[in-house]
Amino acid sequence: MVRLLCFGLVVFSVCVQAQLMTGRLTTSVYGYEGRDSALAAVMMLRAYENVYVNAASENYSFNMNAMVSNDFGTTIETDPELRVNSFLMKVKNIGGIADITAGRQFVFAGVGSGLIDGLSGTARFMDRTLSVTGYGGANVIQSRAIRKSYIGANGLFGGQVTYVPSEEALVGISYMNKRWQRKPYTALRMDSLYFPYAVVINSRPNEEELASVDVEYQIERTLTFQAKTDFDFHSDEISKVQTFARYSLLKELNVTAEYIYRQPRVAYNSIFSVFNINSTKEIEGGVEYRPITSAFVYARFANVSYVDETSQRLVIGGTYDIISANYTQNFGYAGELNGISVQAVYPMLERTFTPMLAFGYATYKLTENDAARDVINGTAGVVYRPVQKLSTDLQVQWMSNPQYNTDLRIFLKVNYWFSEQMNWL
Repeated sequence: MVRLLCFGLVVFSVCVQAQLMTGRLTTSVYGYEGRDSALAAVMMLRAYENVYVNAASENYSFNMNAMVSNDFGTTIETDPELRVNSFLMKVKNIGGIADITAGRQFVFAGVGSGLIDGLSGTARFMDRTLSVTGYGGANVIQSRAIRKSYIGANGLFGGQVTYVPSEEALVGISYMNKRWQRKPYTALRMDSLYFPYAVVINSRPNEEELASVDVEYQIERTLTFQAKTDFDFHSDEISKVQTFARYSLLKELNVTAEYIYRQPRVAYNSIFSVFNINSTKEIEGGVEYRPITSAFVYARFANVSYVDETSQRLVIGGTYDIISANYTQNFGYAGELNGISVQAVYPMLERTFTPMLAFGYATYKLTENDAARDVINGTAGVVYRPVQKLSTDLQVQWMSNPQYNTDLRIFLKVNYWFSEQMNWL
């Protein structure tokens, strides 16, 4: 893949003369006291360097987003760690209808989503009311390191077709097929004389094969309706149904309703697929009120149904100018929780200096007879941006919970943005 992309970058340089290169360099340091495998206290001081670069000219573009990290408080075998989130070439408006992207990229097309090393393309027809998207490639491992991978047993491919019959409506149909290999492992077995011997176990890849139908409909600012249904080919059942509606009673007042039916998403051939699984149903209603531009208040109540039990959730919150607050209460089968959070952000000196404060408190218990446990957290920080291209973010985070009497962490981040007009030829 790396050779292909390097070749693509050379082609990009030859084909275009004036390139606009934009990007961001982010340096971060995160320090806290952690625990090692023996539960001994160790100081963790991890540094990150993130590089984002985008070069574009007319119908060609190149994008890279990579991060390298290293811990300076203790020794970690995998350090320094390189993670490549995107590394791709894109060509737009091929024949006036199509876009093609090659390389490491995140795809999101209806039911299909994920990070792949491969190809994706979108073509638009019928005056751009009909769009056809297809993608395929190798799944990217969790570490996101650059490596060779074979699509057959470790790949993701699929596509989506969307149709926009009018300005108010959209209909989409999508399909996704995903496979990922499992590493072989060694296990002991007994022979006919009960002597142990080692055998290598090779498991079949985990698999997911889903299809989905999406519908959206909107009437100006009065009604918004969205619906989605997923079908699992391996279980031969509908795995998810989700609908959402927002209706404006008044200009300042909206009511919302949402329904979600979901089966646990368990991969075929996974060990978890041999267990009995049960679906859940969730119904939520809400109210949203915006009396003035700088104020917004909302309240939502939900009921979640399991096989023989139910749980309820209440959320009330709002924002006013620089302050936002939220109250959450959960009760029923899933446990009891009462929590409140408050946050304030106050830009000063024409947004050059922005201090912030946040506080949260929650009490919870898993069952009705358990003793209540408390969690308290607070954050104090400041963002300093002396010029448009440079900003510094410093935060002190503190938390107290049943596991840690005191957990203090410090986070520092420096961002530098750049934009240059270049001529490579």
